Amino acid sequence: MAKQGIDLATRAERRRAWLIGWALLCCYAYFFYVGGNWNIESRNAQIFALAEHHTLVIDDYPRLPPGGGDAARYRGHYYSDKLIGPSLVAVPVYRLFREMATASEITFPPPYYIALRLTNVITNALPSALLGALLYLFLAELGLAAQLRVWLAFAYGLGTVAFPYSTALFGHQLAAVAIAGAFMLLWRQRAGWSRRRALAAGALAGFGAISDAMGVFVAALLGLYAIWLAVAAKQEPVGDSGVGASTSRLLDSSTLRLSPFALIALAVFSIQLAANWSSFGSPLSFPQVYHAQASFRARHTAGLFGIHLPQLYPLYQLTLGPWRGLFHGSPVLLLALPGFLLMARRWRAEAILIAASWIVVLLANAGYENWTTGSAYGPRYQIVLIPLLIIAAAPAAERSPVVFKLLAAISIAFMAIVTAQTPFIPEDLRNPLSAAIEQFSRGNLLNGNLGMLVGLQGIASLVPLIAVVSAFLLALRRARV
Repeated sequence: MAKQGIDLATRAERRRAWLIGWALLCCYAYFFYVGGNWNIESRNAQIFALAEHHTLVIDDYPRLPPGGGDAARYRGHYYSDKLIGPSLVAVPVYRLFREMATASEITFPPPYYIALRLTNVITNALPSALLGALLYLFLAELGLAAQLRVWLAFAYGLGTVAFPYSTALFGHQLAAVAIAGAFMLLWRQRAGWSRRRALAAGALAGFGAISDAMGVFVAALLGLYAIWLAVAAKQEPVGDSGVGASTSRLLDSSTLRLSPFALIALAVFSIQLAANWSSFGSPLSFPQVYHAQASFRARHTAGLFGIHLPQLYPLYQLTLGPWRGLFHGSPVLLLALPGFLLMARRWRAEAILIAASWIVVLLANAGYENWTTGSAYGPRYQIVLIPLLIIAAAPAAERSPVVFKLLAAISIAFMAIVTAQTPFIPEDLRNPLSAAIEQFSRGNLLNGNLGMLVGLQGIASLVPLIAVVSAFLLALRRARV
């Protein structure tokens, strides 16, 4: 009977996770990028060039902005200025959809355009939705009740900039998925060291580093965390490889425990170095140094790849300020601040890791020449850390559930409005959230959504999505959350 009860509980947990994942995927896939953003076009150009011509040269991309837009120019050719990780994942998916679109004989929009939009759903929206489901399951490690974990999963997936950035392939969100996955795998190493988990965590950390510039800093700190875990591990389990007792004693060295993580992480990171070498003649020549726009090039050649000492005004605007404030649009993340202290009572190393990672990313962002992040909403250079901030916020949410749910509801409303209205805003717009709320209230939705494709206009175009999400929430309620 006890075993049957455990099995039923496990099935219920998985069912709730799937419902969360599907609800998030519906929200992310409902909206779509309609064009005009240099950042996304540069990423699309890289996918197009790799898939269509097996090259990093993006000269032939049909939607390349005048002067290259968000691209590098080297020896007469244009290259995307984006890190290569997300494009590598997207290429095989793009090829599949490209062939399907071509076979359908659709001429408008062009097959490559359709393929790129569908590729975003599979390589950006889907991993983001899966992360929401995984957060629900992982937070059980903190001893949280199922209902609170559901709220935390939706607070992350719909109440932070994970929502708008899961609808368009910038690369930050995929890096966040990889970094969060690496952290969750390393956390499990506390219970017993596994070489398979070490390999998987190393691969994800390396991928995070070649998907988002700030991911490099976080991956390095995850490496320090892995060292701490490897040193603290008492023994290497034999079950992973089936080797004999003598080999098990040999692998009891912390260095050998750590080596799978380090080697695979460096191997994955070397892919970006190889791309740099192929494009610009040196593994350490990153594309931003050769940016096609002189003003952008000047930004990235100041300091260390454009990063100098942090400034107070950007620091304010990246946290509390209305221009690019993390907490301004997602007040639920404020709970991460007391959450660090509460988490440290039981998981000190993890609390230090998350707090240190956020501080490093925040300070690097505040010292970056391009801290305003271009024509896109919010502090997108902090996206890679947001899943970890939600984990840190969990103990505070458990301590003050009413405050948490209120902040989560406000955050979800803000991010839903931003996503529906448009996350692609002028860089110099000083209060984009206020502008989005005003335009939304007038029914002026600029972002593409599926409701518009069937003829619905304004706020009415969101009705199908609201109905679908309501059905998933009802199913969760019936699942006794």
